[in-house]
Amino acid sequence: MSRSFLVHTALSSAAVAAILLAGCDPICTDGVSGPGQGKVTRNAAGTCVQVVVTQPDAGEDAGPGTGDAGDAGGDPDAGTDGGVCGAGPGWTAQVLDENIDSLATAFVFDAQGVGHYAYSKDAHLYVGTTRPGDAPARVENVWTTGFDVHMKLAPDGTHHVLYQYGEHVGYATDANGAWEFSYLERGWASAIALDAEGRPHVLIARPAPLVGYLYGFESATGTWSQAVLEEVGAVGDRERMTVDANGHVHFVFARMSGAQSQVVYASNVSGTWAAEPLSWWLPTGSPRLRIALEVDATGRPSLLGSDDQGAWLWVKEDSGWKSYGLGAFRSRGPALTRSALFPNIRHALLDDADPDANVNGSASRLVVKALYGTDPVATTPPLVLETLDGGNALPGPSSLQVDDQGRVQVGLSYAHYTYPAGGGLPKVTRGLSYAHYCP
Repeated sequence: MSRSFLVHTALSSAAVAAILLAGCDPICTDGVSGPGQGKVTRNAAGTCVQVVVTQPDAGEDAGPGTGDAGDAGGDPDAGTDGGVCGAGPGWTAQVLDENIDSLATAFVFDAQGVGHYAYSKDAHLYVGTTRPGDAPARVENVWTTGFDVHMKLAPDGTHHVLYQYGEHVGYATDANGAWEFSYLERGWASAIALDAEGRPHVLIARPAPLVGYLYGFESATGTWSQAVLEEVGAVGDRERMTVDANGHVHFVFARMSGAQSQVVYASNVSGTWAAEPLSWWLPTGSPRLRIALEVDATGRPSLLGSDDQGAWLWVKEDSGWKSYGLGAFRSRGPALTRSALFPNIRHALLDDADPDANVNGSASRLVVKALYGTDPVATTPPLVLETLDGGNALPGPSSLQVDDQGRVQVGLSYAHYTYPAGGGLPKVTRGLSYAHYCP
């Protein structure tokens, strides 16, 4: 049986919605049973679900190039994939750059399905896209000192980048046509988000001996306002932040406590800032486990991540936070997106690498799961992540887009560990990768 899922099924939002909204056959009465071709089953929540199989279980050796044409259609240029599915079904991956400075890179997909990415290499900021023939370009006069880079894309396609320069946080944008940059504050660049008007909101970890996060945002007049988030408490790392449709800010981070890190969610939804430490602890590892954050149109947050027991979807419901298991997966580079046409359908990016893959060199495989509500109902075949020379690659921060035809695009950073024959610290090779899946 494949480690990824019992079956590989179509990820098309329209197809999944049609399957789940169809009437249930009377055989859906005997509890949980294995889904099969055209079979109706009842999931753990008691929902009657029909699963239509488009790719049978491929076993442990499943890899790129498997899958069914599904509902991809005959026009390779249809939809938002830029024509990338003209070559046929399955996964296709490419390394965009290697030997970059940091695993903390940024990847964002625009409304047309074009990927935009930003990263640090040789202490310079580079920005590029996945358009055919496009190459990453160095942003002049912006020095990154080899640390984290965060980026968001405005509706008009302009870039907003938060980066680290020494002990200062820098902000760069091409919103006025040419790249402009400024230094915001001493501290550590943690996260950036844009509101509905495209204005940036930033999160900065204050430097010792100062405590806590600094939150800043740019007004319509271009001036910056800042506030110390005393209510949130001590800083952590691996932050993710977003601004909902009502202008409320949500972020999640991992706060170190002993040998583990506790997941903490914070927001200003109530009108004042408040932090909610969850009963969720991330074990140590390399690369570190991360958390993805998604907020729906009503302002309800969801988190995707993992621990030693597997992957979890955490949802803030009316009664409080509740977790839902997603199987034996890990979250080195998780991503969570929601279908615009079918709000009950989400897609989750996870990996299934061994916890010690950084040491034993075992492969890391990525899968994208379709979720109906909180239930997994479909998955892609696995994608084996590799370096330029074919070595095993472990994922870092990522971005995910799935269009309404089930075509998947993934952008992420990765790390490869090479251990000296005589012992000692490993050499870490970091890179940036882009992959797409065609059903």
